[in-house]
This record gives sequence, structure tokens and C-alpha cells, in this order.
Amino acid sequence: MPPIRHVDLPLRQDVRLLGQLLGEVIIEQEGQAVFELEERVRRLSIDRRRGPKSGRRAAASELAALLRRMPLSQAEPVLRAFSTYFRLVNLVEQNHRIRRTREHEVAGSRGPQRGSLEAVMQSLRQAGVSAARLREVLQSMRVTLTLTAHPTQAARRTVLEKTYRLARLLENRDRCQLTPREKADTHAAMREEISALWQTDELRRERPTVGDEVKNVLWYVEEVLAEQLALMPETLDWAFERAYGEPLGVLATPVRLHSWVGGDMDGNPLVTPEVFADTLRAHRARGLRALRTQIARLGWVLTQSERHTHVSEELQASLEQDARALPEVMARYGARTEGEPWRRKLRFIEGRLQAALVYVEGRRAGRTEPLPDAAYRSPADLLADLHLLERSLQEAKGGHAGVRKIQRLIALVRAVGFHLAELEVRAPAEDARSAAASLKGGPEPTEGGKRLLAVLHRMREAQSESGEGCCRTLILSMASSAEDVLAAFECARASGLWDEARGCATVDVVPLFEQLGALDDGPRVLRELFTHAEYRRHLTARGVQEVMVGYSDSGKEVGLLAASAALYRAQSALTQVAREAGVRLRLFHGRGETVARGGGPAQQAILALPPGSVGGTYKATEQGEALDHKYARPELARRTLELVLGGVLLHSLDAQPRLAPEEEPAFRAAFDELAEMGRRAYRALVWEDERFVPFFQAATPIEEIAALPIGSRPSKRAAGGLESLRAIPWVFSWTQNRAIIPGWYGVGSALEELGSRPGGLTLLTRMYRQWPYFHAVIDNVAMVLAKSDIAIASRYAALAPESTRPLWERIRAEYSRTRRWVKRVTGEKRLLANNRQLQQSIALRNPYIDPMSFLQVELLRRKRAGEDQCDRPLLLTLAGIAVGMRNTG
Repeated sequence: MPPIRHVDLPLRQDVRLLGQLLGEVIIEQEGQAVFELEERVRRLSIDRRRGPKSGRRAAASELAALLRRMPLSQAEPVLRAFSTYFRLVNLVEQNHRIRRTREHEVAGSRGPQRGSLEAVMQSLRQAGVSAARLREVLQSMRVTLTLTAHPTQAARRTVLEKTYRLARLLENRDRCQLTPREKADTHAAMREEISALWQTDELRRERPTVGDEVKNVLWYVEEVLAEQLALMPETLDWAFERAYGEPLGVLATPVRLHSWVGGDMDGNPLVTPEVFADTLRAHRARGLRALRTQIARLGWVLTQSERHTHVSEELQASLEQDARALPEVMARYGARTEGEPWRRKLRFIEGRLQAALVYVEGRRAGRTEPLPDAAYRSPADLLADLHLLERSLQEAKGGHAGVRKIQRLIALVRAVGFHLAELEVRAPAEDARSAAASLKGGPEPTEGGKRLLAVLHRMREAQSESGEGCCRTLILSMASSAEDVLAAFECARASGLWDEARGCATVDVVPLFEQLGALDDGPRVLRELFTHAEYRRHLTARGVQEVMVGYSDSGKEVGLLAASAALYRAQSALTQVAREAGVRLRLFHGRGETVARGGGPAQQAILALPPGSVGGTYKATEQGEALDHKYARPELARRTLELVLGGVLLHSLDAQPRLAPEEEPAFRAAFDELAEMGRRAYRALVWEDERFVPFFQAATPIEEIAALPIGSRPSKRAAGGLESLRAIPWVFSWTQNRAIIPGWYGVGSALEELGSRPGGLTLLTRMYRQWPYFHAVIDNVAMVLAKSDIAIASRYAALAPESTRPLWERIRAEYSRTRRWVKRVTGEKRLLANNRQLQQSIALRNPYIDPMSFLQVELLRRKRAGEDQCDRPLLLTLAGIAVGMRNTG
């Protein structure tokens, strides 16, 4: 393991330790020759990035020649060595993030960590926000995180579980002063996990089913997020008291979890009405089991005896009523809980949850027995019993003998209900139009229309069984008109999703504006909807109009700059239209993990949103791969939630950095002009040059990506060319070949055109320094440029037909132009000069990603020449590069 420059010492030591253990495993499992081959590849890769220019060229040539001669039997263990190394590096970086947070909190004297809730609340106090005003916002604030399956983890859950065990070993070593024996045991356990990791196949044998994806997403809720949501009121109270010197008081958890997995029908034929219904019941069954477990654990805490405490009349009456309603529970546990009223009450609660669970499992198995009288009908019924426990224990002077644990459970039930995550439905707008037309006597609905109507019927059944909170959102992808929303509205009413008493549907219809035209036309669509009398009555009863804005398809259509400008315009205008109409608006941000799909640092992204567009409410997708590095461990999840909540608080209370009103017209006009310049450059390459599609197909592993078993959904929405390709594989393919052009192409041309005018560069520099939104866009472009490697991308470009060579030279020129102009706008001599942690992460990774890229090029060449047995090592390169780059799409 070579020295890693400019990296924090503890991080370097952990990387070195796990790297050495991996080396020992490779020698043991594959032999000295394989280890020496891997080391030779690694040294050449490092030499390619260091030393004099001539030496770098020589190392690159030697590396390419070595990999060209390498037989497939040797390629696989070499690939596995590098991809396993990256899993370990990712793990170490996660652990280092946790370590830094803890060290910051322990030090204390340095003040709260930047972005934390404590730091945010201190900023609010210093900005003049009163404790009463902050309490008011916290009481009404709602943050919704919608978990999705795409892009699904390129890694198997089996592999991730092993890395999580390694993570716990690293964390335990950090937090505890180990004895020599304990150190030896920890070292041996790490070696065992890495050995088992090496012996485990990192590739799935087949694509995951929708059910597999449901289990994967709910794992994060059950194992990590549920506990963090239960603790969130205490976290908020701690931060509030530290900032304002007084307790916050009782507060519900402001975070809610939703999921698309099992309800997203957009281009996924595997999400059938039956799968949708089973997903809803799986959510309920897993949620009830989780709550039953929590109640059982609480039973070991609330062991108070009536000999030593006062038992309220309310609790006594409740126990008598429970004994009549649940005689079998009384018969089984009555003697065991004699004289322990709180414990007995918990046994009855457990019995009611069990009765509800048996009913749900029976429905999943096809049985039709009615819900037993004793079973809980809704989370509200369970909350009533938990509040009774809390009151009675307070009366018994048990405020420090279990009340806090009851309050945590109350917070959990409020946050996740019986379903862990509220399921949402997404369907193409054209399906809603077809279904609505058939209901009015038109032609038979399309297959998509039939499926939508069937799913809506299943949603009505689920709401009648479990209440509206199990599933009440219908998102229309590719929506472009008020007619789309009204068609879905009619379908919901016809399906029985209607509340006569309130005069509204029991589902929120959410248009998803994705492409440039739809984003620009969204305000007009809302105006039309708000003037529709019946729909307006529905909105009045529901209390909110949710609108989703997509960051992916617009970027694929018109490039990063034009999409960014359109999103800002749309959010500003949608907010204004709703304000004028007196309708509460909730914007739903369909962000991906990559910059080209709206990714970037969470808090900065929220703070950069248009003024007034948050207003105490924030909703965004959390997609596939993001779950692992944001929510795989409790400390990471807590930090992520604090960053999001802090951003929402600062924005809602107007304490975020803002563009000066006098600058706004000029800056927005300049940005729109930049966007048009970038759009022209991007469209000229991607959509107007007939050589582009052949180049894209040859210079990226797009066809191989379609074969990678990482998700249940096809890579295309429908048959067709580039226009039907989803944004995820589009970005994934460019990330694999290291060009990542969706994240920067067209930016350099636009900056150069505007910046070369008299006063242009000065204007751009001011925009970067004074406008948070533009600042975030440019910083994200800088990050993508730093992760890109145009020299390696050139090797992929050499796979394309000779006729496309001028097109590649155009891309290279734009890359150089963009790097040059981004540095001029930011005033930095090097990309990411102001972000040392990201710099060191990229520096740590790139030399080890390079061999997989070189080998992927060679394998693509061999496969396209007709050589057999290339598929598996190719898939290994795809998975390995994804792990190293930390992106799929």
C-alpha cells in the first residue's frame, strides 16, 4: 500500500490496515502470482498519475499492454481485488465521517459541527429568530423522504451485510480502549469478514424481483431509520435548548418516510396490481412485526409493581376492558403479570398488534376473514394506548423510569404508522388519459390504462383495510396538461377513492413535470387546475397541491445548464401561482444521486432553492445507491437527517444566504441566457449530430449495462432509440467510461460565450459569489469535472468508428474549455481547491479505478470482436467501477 498524500492520518491508517488484510486474503485464496500481478497493475496505475509527463505516458502504455495480454482467467481475480478494495475504502470513509462528527462533538470548544441542528438553531437565534417563532415552524414542518429502487445497488445485500459487520468492528475499535486480546480478536474478525467477502459472489445470478427491492428498501427503515425517527424529537429538543437556553417541549417527529418500490409502474411491467397489493400488505406486516418487537422490549423496562407505585384509575379501567376483549391474552399472561399493571397493559397491546398481523398475513395468503374486534384498526388506536401508559406512569412518579422510552415509541408510531413507509403510486400520464376516456364511454383502455384502474381499485381496498395513510399519492410521470391531472382525478373517483363527507378524493394527484416544455408550462397547468371548480373543492379539502419536478429527463433532453435554469424558473413560478391562488403548494424534488440528475450536497441544495419554495415543507426522492452511504449506519442517517432538517429550517425562516433583490433580475436573465447557450451546444452534440448515437453505443458500455442484473426495471421506457432510454442508464454509461458528459457538456461553451463579452467574467464571478443557486450549479460541475478522466475516456472513444473521431475531439475541446472557465469563474487554480475532503477522496480512488477502466476497454474490444466468456468479467468491471465512482446513475 503506497503512501496516500493529503489524507487524514486515521483515514490513511484504516485504509492501510484493510488493504493489508485484503492482500493477505488474496495471497491465501489465489496465490502469490495473482497478488504480484495485481500489485504490478496497481503500481503502473499509480505511476500513470504521478511523476514526469513522459513517465506517466510510459506507465499508461505499459498498463494497457499488460491488460491486453492478460487471459480472462487472470482478469477476474485482478478485477475482484480492485472492486473489493473499493468496498473497503467506502467503508473506511464512512467510518471516518462518523469519527470526525464524534470528535467534533467531544471537543465541544470548537462549537457545533457545521450543518448540524445545533449549529442551525444557533444561527437562527443570532439572526433574530425568536424561540416562539422557531417552535411554531417546527410544529408545522414536514419533511418527506421517498425511497426508490432506482438506481438499485450494484452490490448484493449479502455483500453489504458483510461490509456492515466490518463497519461495526472499525467503530468499536475507535470507541473503546481495547485490551491486547481484544485487539487481536478484532483483527482476526476483520480478516474473517474480508475472507468471506472474497469468497462471496459479488454479482447476482438473476435480476432482483420487485419483492426483493421492497425488502432491500425496508431494511434501511427497520434497521436504522426507524430508530433515528424515534430519537428525532430528543435531537431537536437538545439542539433547541443548547441554542435558546430553554426546553423545546413536546414535538412530533417532522420526518415521514414514503416509498415508490412496488408502486412505481412507470416503465416497469413487473409492478402489477397483484404486486402492488402484496407490497402494501408486506409493508403493513413488517410494520406490525417491528412494533410488536418494540412493545415486547418495552415490557422488560416497565416492570413497576403496584406495591411501590400508584396505579391510576384510567389504567385500571383499561386493563379490565382489555381482559374482556382479549381473554386468551389474559389466560396466558395474567398470572405472569400479576401486580405489574404496565407490563400487563403492554401484553394486551402486543396481543392487539398480533391480531392485526394475523389478519394481514391471512389476506396475503388469500384468506378473507374479517379483522378481529380486538385488533388495532389504525395507528391512532395504538397511540391512544401508548399515551395512556405515558400519563399513568407520570402520575406514578415514573417520569425517569420509562417515560422517555414510551415517548420514543410514540414518536416512531407517529412517523411510520403501521406501514414503515407510505407507499406511493406512479404511472404515466398517458395511462390516466386512456383510462379516463374509457370511463366516459370511449375506446377500451390501453394495457397501461387497465393496470392503473386495477391498481386504484387495490388502493381503495387497502385504504378501507388500513386507512388512507397506507397509500394516498398518485404521481403522473410525463404530465404536461391540466387534462392529465383531471383524468387521474376522475379515475380515482370512479375507483371509489372518494370521501363524500369532505367532497374530495382520498388520493393526491401529483403531476410530474420532467422535460423542458413541461417545466416551463407547469405554472399555466396549475392556473387551469385552480379554476376548475370541482378540483378546487378537492384541493380545499385536501389542503395541498403537490407538484413533482424532475431533475433527470430534463438534463438528458437539454443538458445541465438549461435543465438547472428551467427548474429554478419553474419552482419560482409554481410557488407564485399557488400563492396568488391561495393554495398551499408542496414541491416534490425528483433528485438522483449524480449531478446530472439533481444530486449534490443536501443542505446546500435546499438553501439554494428559490425564495418561498420551501415554506416548512420539503419532499425529495432518496434513490437506491444513496441509501447505503446516507443511511446504512445510525450516525450517517442522523447526520443526513440533520442536514436536511437544518436546510429546511433555514430556508423556511428566511435565514439562508439569498440573492440581493436588486441583483436578481440581471442574474436570472444572465443565467437564462447561459442556459440557452448551453442548450444549443448540448443539443448540437447529443440530438443533432447523426454520429452521436453510434459513438455513444460504441464508446460506452450501454449494451452491457442493460444486461447487468441490478434492478427489476428495464433500461428503456419503451422500444426505441436514445429518446426512450432512461436517464439512469444514460448517466451510468457515461460514468463508466469516465467522461460523465451529462454533468458538464455545454457549460464551458456557455461560460466562454458570456464571459468573453465586456464585463462578462465579472458578472459571472459576482453571480457565483452572491447567488447560492448558481454557486451550487458551478460547484457541482467542478466536482464532476474532477471525477472525470478524459484520457481514460479517450480509450473508450477509440472503440467507436473512425468517422466519429471529429465528434470526440469536439467533446475533448469542450471538456478543456469547461475546466478552464469553471476555474476562472470560481477564482481557483485547481478544481475543488475549497473542498479538501472531496479532493482527497477522489485522489484516494482514481488510481485504483483506472485499472478496471483499462480492463473494461479491453474486454469490450474482445467481446465485440467475438471472443467468448467476456460477459462475467465485463459485469465485474461495471460493478467495480460503480463502487469506485460511488455512482450508478
